[in-house]
Amino acid sequence: MQTIQQFRSIHAPAAQAVRFVFMATLVGAMLGACASTRDLPPREARIVAPVDAMIVPPPGGPAIVNVVSTTFPNAIQQEISLATEARSTGENKITIVKFVGDGGDGSDAALRDIPFTQINLTEEALAAWPDSGMAVSPYYVQNDYGPFGYAIGRPANGDACIYAWQRIEPSLRPTSTVDGGAISMRLQLCRQGATEQQLVEVMYRLRLSHSVHSPRPAPAAIGRTAVSIRPVGAEGFANVIDIPAPVTRSTAAPQPAAAPVVVPVSIAPPPGAPIVPSPSGSSSSAATTVPRPPTASVVVPRPSSGAQ
Repeated sequence: MQTIQQFRSIHAPAAQAVRFVFMATLVGAMLGACASTRDLPPREARIVAPVDAMIVPPPGGPAIVNVVSTTFPNAIQQEISLATEARSTGENKITIVKFVGDGGDGSDAALRDIPFTQINLTEEALAAWPDSGMAVSPYYVQNDYGPFGYAIGRPANGDACIYAWQRIEPSLRPTSTVDGGAISMRLQLCRQGATEQQLVEVMYRLRLSHSVHSPRPAPAAIGRTAVSIRPVGAEGFANVIDIPAPVTRSTAAPQPAAAPVVVPVSIAPPPGAPIVPSPSGSSSSAATTVPRPPTASVVVPRPSSGAQ
C-alpha cells in the first residue's frame, strides 16, 4: 500500500500536467475554430466577375449578367442577375448566402440566418412576381444538394414564372469537423412560353462552385443528397397549375348541291292532230296513232216539190 501511495505522489504532478496540456489544446482548437469561422473581413457590395459566382446556372442559360457580392463577418451574400426575355415585372436572379459560422442575432454586423420555417415564402414569391398568381407546389422534390421548394405563376402575358428556395445544411468531414456553414439559396425566373417542367429543371441543373461546397457521395434514399426526385406521376410531370387544352373546333366541309333530276314527260297530241314525222325520216314505233273520223256518207235532203 505504501508503494502505491509513493507511486501516486511521484507521478501525480506529471498526470496533472498532461491533463492541463490536453485541455489547453482542446480549448485552443475550439477557439481557433470559432475564430476561423468569423474571420471574414466585411466588405461592402461590389461587382465581381461571373467566374466568381458561388452558383452556376445550367449550360444553355439563363446567362449571368452580373454578380454583386457582399461580405459579412459570418457570411458571403451574392445576387446573381440573369438574362431575361420575359414580359413580367420583376428580375431574373439567384440570391445565395454562404454562412461560415452561426448566424448573427442582428445586434452586430453579422448576417442573420433565418430558417425557412420562420419565413412567409408565399409572400416572397408574390413580391418577386407581382400579379402572376403564384401557387406553392405541394410536391416533395430534391436535387443533388437536398430537398427544395418552389412556387409557380402564370401571368396573362404568356410568361411562366418560378420562385424556388433551398437550404443546404453543413456536412461533416470524417474528422467530425464542420465543412463550413449552411447555404441558403433562392431562384426567381420568368420565361416566355416556358413549361413548368422547364423551369423546375433549372433547379436540378444548378451547380455550386467547388470552392463553396464540394459534391458529396449520394445514397439513393429519400432525404439524402444526390437523389433527384421530380414531381412526376403515372401521368407524367405534375403541374401545379393545369393548363386547359386548346379546344379544336372541326368545320365540316359544305356538301355539294344535288343535281336536279330530269323526269321525261310524254305529251300525247290531241285527237285529230297531224302526225309530224321525225327529222330522220324514220317513224318511231312508239308514235301515237290518231284515229280517222268516221267514213259514213252524209245524206243531204232533197228540195221540196212545192218549191218554185
